[in-house]
Amino acid sequence: MLTLMISLALSAATAGSPATQPATETAAKPEKAKPKLICRRLADTGSRLPERECRTQEDWNRQADSINKRLNNAK
Repeated sequence: MLTLMISLALSAATAGSPATQPATETAAKPEKAKPKLICRRLADTGSRLPERECRTQEDWNRQADSINKRLNNAK
């Protein structure tokens, strides 16, 4: 009976405490995920060994747009 009273008193004391917060609220904000690198083999003219270049998809798209703009301006 005494242990029941003590355990009830302890649980009531900890339940009313404002210092305890759920783990989800105290967790830090998740960091932004690093963009995934996409590697491509580039055939270099005059060499048998291809080079490998790694960039994000955004960088590959930006390079392709730049090349297309230069080709369209050359016409």
